[in-house]
Amino acid sequence: MDILKKIFGKNSIHLKVILLFYNNNGYFNNITGLANTLNVSHVTVRKVITDLVDAGILREIDIGKSMVIKANENSPYAKALFDFISSVKSIKESKSIEEIIEKRSKETYRRMGYKV
Repeated sequence: MDILKKIFGKNSIHLKVILLFYNNNGYFNNITGLANTLNVSHVTVRKVITDLVDAGILREIDIGKSMVIKANENSPYAKALFDFISSVKSIKESKSIEEIIEKRSKETYRRMGYKV
């Protein structure tokens, strides 16, 4: 989603983590798994996760000796952020549909002999 990259930064690990949890409902992983998935260092992921946990977007859960990270479904901040992403996504999809309709209309007019 290009517009989100423009808003949050093209190479933002924060955005990549947020979109990973947004696009995969119920997703959870540990720090090492996230580092491997995102192809970044363990230290970078730890910093990003700490920021997002402090912001209330993600939460850490102890499962035995492991610590897993998942979206914080109870947080109004996470809900607001995910709603924002949904809104941006629907605007982009809406624009794409409008562009397709406009393009097809022009093609139809051209086939009918009209200048467009």
